[in-house]
Amino acid sequence: MTAVLNRPSTPSVEPAGGANPPRVAAIIVTWNRRELVSAVLEALSRQSIGPGVLDLVIVDNQSTDGTLEDLISRWAPDRIVDNRTSHAHEPCFRPRETPSGPNRGGFRSLTLVRNTDNLGGCGGFNTGFEFIAHAFDTQADREAGVAPDYVWLVDDDIDLESDTLERLVETMRSDRSIGLVGSRTKDYHNREETIETTIYFDPDTGFMADHPAPGHRLRAPHDGWAASVGGPKGRHAFNGVRDVDIVSACSMLARWSAVREIGFWDYRYFIYCDDADWCLRFARAGYRIVCDLDAVIYHTPWHHKLTPARLYYAQRNILWVIQKVLEPDHSRRVLELRVRSLMRDALRASIHRRLFHAEIIRRSVDDAASGKWGRLDDQGPKPEPLSSAFDRLGLRESNVKVAVLCSSPEALAWSQELQRLVGSGPQWIEIVRNDVPGHDQTPPVGVERVVYSTRRRSKWRRQLSLMLRSPRAAVIFDQTNDFPLLWGLHNLHVDRKNPTAVQVEEDGLAPRIEFLRRWIQTRIRAMRWCRRALPPVHPSRPMPSETFHA
Repeated sequence: MTAVLNRPSTPSVEPAGGANPPRVAAIIVTWNRRELVSAVLEALSRQSIGPGVLDLVIVDNQSTDGTLEDLISRWAPDRIVDNRTSHAHEPCFRPRETPSGPNRGGFRSLTLVRNTDNLGGCGGFNTGFEFIAHAFDTQADREAGVAPDYVWLVDDDIDLESDTLERLVETMRSDRSIGLVGSRTKDYHNREETIETTIYFDPDTGFMADHPAPGHRLRAPHDGWAASVGGPKGRHAFNGVRDVDIVSACSMLARWSAVREIGFWDYRYFIYCDDADWCLRFARAGYRIVCDLDAVIYHTPWHHKLTPARLYYAQRNILWVIQKVLEPDHSRRVLELRVRSLMRDALRASIHRRLFHAEIIRRSVDDAASGKWGRLDDQGPKPEPLSSAFDRLGLRESNVKVAVLCSSPEALAWSQELQRLVGSGPQWIEIVRNDVPGHDQTPPVGVERVVYSTRRRSKWRRQLSLMLRSPRAAVIFDQTNDFPLLWGLHNLHVDRKNPTAVQVEEDGLAPRIEFLRRWIQTRIRAMRWCRRALPPVHPSRPMPSETFHA
């Protein structure tokens, strides 16, 4: 295994001056989460270390739900700044008229930065870094000893224990070789359940996991710890500090002097993998990355927010992380493995009536290979009301058949809810995998049920049985389906987080052939890229401009 990370051999405690109150700059990036972000400010104002140590910078990514106005009304910021740029690494800060009076959170300072473009989580945090460099880390600040000691990255939809920051600072001060400290994450809606502690990077696959891979330098100590507590997740008694490869930016404390050295986030990412990239860069520079198990936050599990469009960023960006952090020969091998796997996933999705999902996977590989960075320009079919879609597509006629593809445990219950929402109309055909609970029960009156197994022969035999009564459309829940239904002009994708809306995509022979053409082109281009890939050179922190004066 190629070594990726280095560690200093002799950690040292910070000198006695570390007992003084820390100077912490905190960044929150928000977009259309008016109530949630105010709840985070409430939690920050209750921190036991005292909100007076915080220079808080809230970066609003062009919210349209009144977030900025609500924050101004509720919290009376000390400063409001416009950032008129489409690229966070090229800031253009322009202060508005300074409000009167101190902020209402008791923070050392509270600044609202309004981006004129939605720059994503990555661009939002880079905006915050840039502002801190401009406003709190000038030469005069350093000479006066008032520049930040640490910068704290905080998500806009978390809750925190009152001692979270105190714990993070205490851990950071315990060893000058620590560059980043992360928090233990509990489920926001099930607060006894720990959902994230240790994260490790496997340089032979490019995957991140709760447990280190065989041969990892931390494998033995991690296995001993996990065995003693019962595992890295769940309802166990967690405490202490664990060395890891990666900590999440939903609550991450960074040593500011190390940030000056390492640089800001890679501006290409938009969202996802930006924090992992940063952690691996810190480790390559010799800093420890640790998770403080006593510094607790509450967050919604990340996979609950995952959509095909968000998946694009995760898949594209991890290819760039692999390209950056591994030695060239090693990275080419791992890139080729990942690209082959992704292209197989794209082909499978296209066969299983998930054409947009297939296109998202293909685009993630194609854009990584061609170096197209930033925001995805195609978010897929626009959601429309379920009832309107059935009317528009003529699916309410009594002689029209609509297939509901049921391959997940909850799918039969969802199918019945769907039929209730649609009301009178089509003839329903439930195509159910034989391991779905209830598949062997009698279907509701007027509903036909076709049961298949995961074997290829079973799937194709059921295709023949549907030939004479082929459905006009197929319904897929949460982009999950493994039945390659051949017939049907439309795919109706229902996201269970919003079951009364649907995304409609056209299907059939012509769209599938066109996708296959693009797939072949991408595969050729991507394999050439994998075999020639060199570590990219992308500035993550240009020299500050002189466009802002606090």
